[in-house]
Amino acid sequence: MAFLTAASFVARVAGDSKAADLLAQARAAIGGETNVAKVHGLSCSGTVSRAMGDRTIGGEMTLEFLLPDKMLRTDSISPMSDQVVLVQEQGFNGDTLLRFSKVNGAAPGMMIRTPQPPAAGSPEEAQQLRNSRADFARIAIAMLLAAPKSTPVDFTYAGTAESPDGNADVLDIKGEGSFASKLFLDQTSHRPLMLSYRGVSPQIRVQTVKAGPGASGRGRGDAEGGHAEPTPPQPELVDITMFFEDYKSVDGVMLPHHVMRSVDGKTTEEWTFKTIKVNPAFKPDTFTKK
Repeated sequence: MAFLTAASFVARVAGDSKAADLLAQARAAIGGETNVAKVHGLSCSGTVSRAMGDRTIGGEMTLEFLLPDKMLRTDSISPMSDQVVLVQEQGFNGDTLLRFSKVNGAAPGMMIRTPQPPAAGSPEEAQQLRNSRADFARIAIAMLLAAPKSTPVDFTYAGTAESPDGNADVLDIKGEGSFASKLFLDQTSHRPLMLSYRGVSPQIRVQTVKAGPGASGRGRGDAEGGHAEPTPPQPELVDITMFFEDYKSVDGVMLPHHVMRSVDGKTTEEWTFKTIKVNPAFKPDTFTKK
């Protein structure tokens, strides 16, 4: 028993040392410690395509974050036609959840319902805030190979993953609560290839209703005829993998310009960034609640 305990301890320490070495290699591969450490914020702009049932919808997307605890993702997509644009903002600023949506170009007499922000102080708001912080941590880890100080994590070496396209070193990532992910580093380039985790798949829920007489006074949270909109089912946890490709140098840092997300092995979303700005001058109201 003493031998097994000692052997486990040595393996654990060696694993931590290996993880530190791999992270140092990876940060060197994307620009070096000095350049990466200078990055305090990113603004990524481009296009997004997303699976919605049996079809794919697309539009524009921006992803903005400021270390240590601010992030905002804005999607402008056309779920029905090119004339109807759904704008959704999701993110957080410290302890404040950011959720906002609006519809542009809806035809007269048409009401398009979108999910409403959770009530202030509710368990749903707390859960969405935790989810946003976890998303932020995963994106920061994948792009900068370090978690934000607002979401500390531990890295440990988990072994090697083999595939016909090449091998990858795997790091286990664990943080507070149930936060857990796996980061895959290409053994040749040492850059992040993919990141996997268990989570809730991002979804778009849109409901279209023709407004009847007297409907103009109803809010978007009400259904036609005054009936409450049905409560959506509780989301299930699924296996999610994010793939990172098309690395380009931006101010001395190699950043992925193509990100693909898959759920249970099926591609559900792709981001293609046309421009990425390092340490941009954000507008004063970028991370404010609307």
